[in-house]
Amino acid sequence: MTIAITAFKEKIRRKELYIVSAIGVLLLILFGTGTGSLSIDGTAITDYRVLGPIMLIVVNAINCMLAVVMSLGTIPNEYQRGTSHLVWIRKVPQWRYHGELALAGVLAGLVSEAILFAAMLVFMLESHRAEQLWRLLPAYLIVGINVAAVSMFTSMLSAVIPKFAAGAIASAAALAGIFHSLLELLKDMVGGFGGELIKYALKLIPDLHRVQTQAGNVLHGGKVDMHVILTGLLVVYVYTVLLFVIKRKET
Repeated sequence: MTIAITAFKEKIRRKELYIVSAIGVLLLILFGTGTGSLSIDGTAITDYRVLGPIMLIVVNAINCMLAVVMSLGTIPNEYQRGTSHLVWIRKVPQWRYHGELALAGVLAGLVSEAILFAAMLVFMLESHRAEQLWRLLPAYLIVGINVAAVSMFTSMLSAVIPKFAAGAIASAAALAGIFHSLLELLKDMVGGFGGELIKYALKLIPDLHRVQTQAGNVLHGGKVDMHVILTGLLVVYVYTVLLFVIKRKET
């Protein structure tokens, strides 16, 4: 785990992690205080059951996109710097090397998620929901599935294709996963060839929105669809296996 720990320490020193997390916390504070909340007939909606799911959408979206940023250059950067040959000298297999570098990206994403969940904790206390704080942990773990999936997918892509292309594809896939339900509606509205194209694209893109919805169900005492959770974990597993089998030559 030395490789993962070293890479993780490097990532948590990156300013992007804290800048994006700070922006996310600011958005959550705006919603939580009613300053940036929705309103009906000029009356601000500050009810926890209404704002909670919205805040969770913000947390999920910010962390998924940050996962792309934090994982994009991890593997190719190590090869470009020429540090990988030091690993081969120690007889560390490439699959393990790639896996630990990718794990560092996942951990960095989970750190940002923890920061944003801390802001949600404050909101729950202000909403007099102290007895429900325990629900934050399972919700955190569920949203973490999305973070891990996006991070591993980005690491996998960046190990085999140029960084710019990997970033573009990973970002597009993450956005499509976040707005999966909206794209489902768009598919029905478009119809024809365009609708079919969206239909097949959605089959290849993990439904990050449904996973995030299960986290919301946990927070509000609703029923959790374990099939969605297990599917999300399966996606992470598949990306991990694909990353392990990738062979990359020294540059």
